[in-house]
Amino acid sequence: MPQVDKEVEDMEKFMTVLMDVKVTLAKQTEKLDHVLDIKQKVDNTYDTAQAADRRSRANEKDIEDLDKDLKDKADKDDVERIIKEKDNWKKNMPAWVAVAISAIALLWPYI
Repeated sequence: MPQVDKEVEDMEKFMTVLMDVKVTLAKQTEKLDHVLDIKQKVDNTYDTAQAADRRSRANEKDIEDLDKDLKDKADKDDVERIIKEKDNWKKNMPAWVAVAISAIALLWPYI
């Protein structure tokens, strides 16, 4: 009987170790699944970052082109001159209208 008890005891130890291995394996599988999920999220984040980088580079190029166009087309002095010309036209228009009406009034009897 002592041999049978020893075998039973060894079998119980083996089964306990086997259960521990099974539990540990299940935990490792869960961790692996979690890592794989994170890997997919990291891949998606990487793709998004790459797209944003490409868009950023394209925007930088567009901004450089716009800066070149703005330097060539107008500067601050030109804009101020144009605004002054428009303001002068608006200020002088009533005077020109008055001159035109006066001229018409003077010429009306002769027409």
